[in-house]
Amino acid sequence: MNLDQYRIAFVHAPDTVYVNQQNYGAHFMPVWAYTLASHIPDDGRFDLKLYDCRFEKIDNIEEAEVFLFSGINQDYINICSTMDSLKEKFPNSCFVIGGPICWSFDQAGVLDQLDAFDYIFIGDGEDSIVNLIESLFLGNKIDAVIRAPSRFDIKCAKEFYKPMVKDTFHRYYGAVIEVSRGCPFLCEFCDIRIMEDNNRPHNKKFKVIIDQLDYLSSLGIKQIFLACDNFIGDPKWADSLCDEIIEWQERTNYRPAFFTLLTINLYKYKSLMIKMRKAGFDMFFIGIESFSENSLLETAKVQNKAAQMVEIIREIQSYGFIVVAGLIFGFDSDDENTFQQTLDGIQESSLLSGDPSFLTALPGTPLYRRINLSGRMRDFREFNGMGGYKYQTNIKYLQSEKVMINGFKKFVSGYTDGKYQYSRLLGYFELLKKGGNFVPRKGGSFGNLSLFMKMLIKNPQAILSLIQRLFLFSKNPTNIYWAFKGAFLAFRQPRYIGALGYYQFWFFTWTNALLKYKNTSYDEFDIESVGEDFDIKSILPKEYRESADELIPKQKINAQLNATIKQLEILIENRS
Repeated sequence: MNLDQYRIAFVHAPDTVYVNQQNYGAHFMPVWAYTLASHIPDDGRFDLKLYDCRFEKIDNIEEAEVFLFSGINQDYINICSTMDSLKEKFPNSCFVIGGPICWSFDQAGVLDQLDAFDYIFIGDGEDSIVNLIESLFLGNKIDAVIRAPSRFDIKCAKEFYKPMVKDTFHRYYGAVIEVSRGCPFLCEFCDIRIMEDNNRPHNKKFKVIIDQLDYLSSLGIKQIFLACDNFIGDPKWADSLCDEIIEWQERTNYRPAFFTLLTINLYKYKSLMIKMRKAGFDMFFIGIESFSENSLLETAKVQNKAAQMVEIIREIQSYGFIVVAGLIFGFDSDDENTFQQTLDGIQESSLLSGDPSFLTALPGTPLYRRINLSGRMRDFREFNGMGGYKYQTNIKYLQSEKVMINGFKKFVSGYTDGKYQYSRLLGYFELLKKGGNFVPRKGGSFGNLSLFMKMLIKNPQAILSLIQRLFLFSKNPTNIYWAFKGAFLAFRQPRYIGALGYYQFWFFTWTNALLKYKNTSYDEFDIESVGEDFDIKSILPKEYRESADELIPKQKINAQLNATIKQLEILIENRS
């Protein structure tokens, strides 16, 4: 390294408990670092290095003139402790933090919790990182809180910083390419829709995406996460990107497997689903949220039709996709039947994966505003880290803590039952064989067991989790029976289905669920409910409509308000 270079260290310090719970030992690329690094002048003045605290010990992080941090709310405690250690070690260095955590803390009015950093950056960093680094390099005076003047035009996005990718890719599960930002839908609890000009899709140029695929293929990477807020926010763009990927595959004869995030209205686009399978899409995350019509209407998730939810999920999966379903408990419209209703919905739709969580009010969202106006917000400052709890939220729920915790435990018990698990696998295979929708894929699966095991070997915590998982599984002999029965079922399926890959994913998610949810105790919950004297009419504050000020078109604000208010008025009437 040239000693005259200005050293810039990108520090990724996610919450380790959260990471291990969510990904079970598989680590994904910190795409923010590769993205920002590509916008720093590559003229020899700057030395860029990534430190991922999931791999590097703090003692091994070298001195730099600038340390750049980013993360989400859950990372707060780990980010701050890492920064404190580095500041003690390198007192003359400059410490900067940006990313979603800064925007969220600003929305919540607690930005002062990040005051230990020399500079706080709020907003998209691509257009501003050059000026920031240049100013620090030249010693110019800068405000302690820096706000991006506008949203970054993603059409101007550059490829990721290849030297950093080359040096670090071997540590991660496949690779990550950001392809778009924004979502056109109006979910009350979602903070994507409220960011300036983010309630519509913004898409990267195809050439930038394909060039990155070219580079990743040269490294031998075959599992790729196409990161976005909603891959089909613009269905025509998604369709055209699939064409580009298919053409690239035919040209290179390289066929990676893709994972992405999208919304359930995919079922409306049959030709797109066929193209996605041909392009290599293996599985994706969909926010199912609830199988209750009332709960979905309450949150204005109008794209999810609960009355048809089961058939819609079955339709999507019949093409061969694995739907990783997001599920939420704690909507005002939920009742004591919600947990069993969710179990039934998962079974009837033959979902192979469903990950439940409790509703949380994200700063800046209409839900956050409504909960705050109704006096049901718990102190935000207490919820920046996991706090030693598996389940910790900032909302005072209508249902009692006892009902919610017992209901969740009952859900977990039913969800991890071997017979219940087998019935979903059986139903899934039946879907693939009926209706003539199934599209065989060429190449491997995104869920690659051998790659995952390589990740585990490098992670002592993950190895321990694997041992715990297998112990919990084998502790109940009936689990072994249903696992072998599932394997026998898979071997009986037609070869064109590729049933072994689906079986591996099913078995993996089942054992994950046992590890994550089994034996969950009351002490692992930090949730709260409203008092007995709470007035049900308070769930819909008078100021809720008048205080709506999101930076999205007025007609969209009203559409969400009308849906939420209408359902809450019905709820109030029924429970008064």
